[in-house]
Amino acid sequence: MARAAINVLGATGATYDFVTQGDTAVTSSRESKGVYKILGCLGMVPFPPIDDGWGYTVNQIDNRAEVETDFADGVLTVTVSKDGQPYDLKHMITLHILVPDPAPEEIPEEPQAEV
Repeated sequence: MARAAINVLGATGATYDFVTQGDTAVTSSRESKGVYKILGCLGMVPFPPIDDGWGYTVNQIDNRAEVETDFADGVLTVTVSKDGQPYDLKHMITLHILVPDPAPEEIPEEPQAEV
């Protein structure tokens, strides 16, 4: 598995930026107030001691927001709340996710020289 970072805009759930060394299409959307779905990933990068994952970060404007993530049936669901109520992020969230490895490159064979 490869690692990736995706930035998801709070107001719309749209993917703002996606950086990866993997080979997959990852999309994001806002499902309802404070609920964002990410498709095409393999879940979050695990925290130590399993791996060196860092999870997620939110912008300073949203620093009091509470974030929960759940990965089931190929869907990463991010739920955000503030003071116990669903909360749309004012800015964005950056998620450290796993994605499939890129497909191995096939090197074409050189044509045989005719004798």
